[in-house]
Amino acid sequence: MVKIAQIIAWALIIITFSLPDSGRAQEDQASLILDLKKARAAYEISREKLDNDKKLFENKAISEDEYNKSKNELMGREVDYQKLILKVMAQQSYVIVEKAVKYQTRKGERRVKVTLRSTMEGNQEYLDQFREHFDVFTPDMQSGKVYNVFVSLINLQDKTIVSTPYEIKIPKIDLGQTATVDFGLLRDVESLQVSMNYSGKKDEKNIFLEKDASSSTVDVNSTQFSQEVDLGSTASYDLTLERFSTKDDIYNLVAVNLPRQISYDFLDGETSARLSQVKFTQGVNTKKLALKTYLPDRDDEEVVIDKPLVFYALVLTREEYEALGDTRNRKLEEKDLEAIQSGMVKLELIPRGVGRIEVRAPSLYHEITVGDSVSMDITVRNGGTRRLDNIKVSTDNPLHWRSFIDPDLIKSLEPEKEEIIHLTIFPPEDVGVGAQEVKIKTEALANNRRVETEDKTVRIQVKAKAEILWTAVLLFSLIGLVVGIVIFGIKISRR
Repeated sequence: MVKIAQIIAWALIIITFSLPDSGRAQEDQASLILDLKKARAAYEISREKLDNDKKLFENKAISEDEYNKSKNELMGREVDYQKLILKVMAQQSYVIVEKAVKYQTRKGERRVKVTLRSTMEGNQEYLDQFREHFDVFTPDMQSGKVYNVFVSLINLQDKTIVSTPYEIKIPKIDLGQTATVDFGLLRDVESLQVSMNYSGKKDEKNIFLEKDASSSTVDVNSTQFSQEVDLGSTASYDLTLERFSTKDDIYNLVAVNLPRQISYDFLDGETSARLSQVKFTQGVNTKKLALKTYLPDRDDEEVVIDKPLVFYALVLTREEYEALGDTRNRKLEEKDLEAIQSGMVKLELIPRGVGRIEVRAPSLYHEITVGDSVSMDITVRNGGTRRLDNIKVSTDNPLHWRSFIDPDLIKSLEPEKEEIIHLTIFPPEDVGVGAQEVKIKTEALANNRRVETEDKTVRIQVKAKAEILWTAVLLFSLIGLVVGIVIFGIKISRR
């Protein structure tokens, strides 16, 4: 019999642990109902016994100790019964996430407001059957409060807390009532996990954050908000737009406080299409754009080299855009910018001068005979917008060729200025007849940065030297021929 009982017990254990979670939960609930009924019955028996013992004690049929023992027993049964009732209510208590709204303060701080509601987990009738027995509870115990709810916000990717404070404690939430907690965001996210700990349970909900319907603002950010750009080139600022609204609004894109010499375009981050407006459709809260600026080739009184230009990229509602009016020929003051409720980001552009070397010569082709040299003047000009420093001129010569440069180093050269350098190229004494090339190279710095230069090539055609004797013979022969023709002509004329 003992072995059979042990087998049955082990079978019950295996069946219990093999049940799915929902089956075990139902079994636990059924067991709890039985325990609750047993506790109620024991409480009723103890209360009836106390009533009988009270009469017996009044009639001096029992001692005071026996009467006090009955009272203590009733108090113990009542406590056990209360514990089970509280356990039933704790198991049935449920906190739901009613709202999780992401919003932005005027200072640009991103926050999340979470609204929680206390409710019962499905079976309200399950508790109603015990309402008649709640006479053993105090009014506070009968209210169905959920105590000590701990809330935190978790990043979905790495499961780290992204809220400040890290955790908020709600002392209690009445049944059917709500409680609101407000967190700052340590990391900007569109969705997160709301983690709740209460009544010995841990509940986690993955939430896509709502936007504040009461606002119609767009937050604008740029990681490349300050850039140094050479004159004559372009600068591109990445812009991230995030909508804090539930409306499908259309926003106008404007850049203000740029000098008139600097033009700009707003470009779509994916297609590079030029934009003047942007629209957020339902479910889309972020957009990637680029603001491209075009700098002039030369500086002037408004575009000054090395002087930062501060301007703003605005994302305006239609009402704000119309109220602002034409912004092309005027500079917005601080009060105008503070009045803007939509999106705005402050940007900075620092124009930098460009050093550019121009090398010119009257001719880059020369013909010489063996034994001669090439002498030429070279003009070095600063065709850029920044002073050139340490301009060095050198040549890349064929084998055994030499060159002399005067001067070979120019310490500085201001924009639009030029200097003449004298270059002499010496072939070797045993140079062969034919064509040779000599490359003229230049190096320079502008604002401690190397300036790109273009090499110039001098082409030299070397010819052979004629023999002096043969030249003299040819010359005298030519003179004799001319004299003979003249004498012969005179004789013929005299006849």
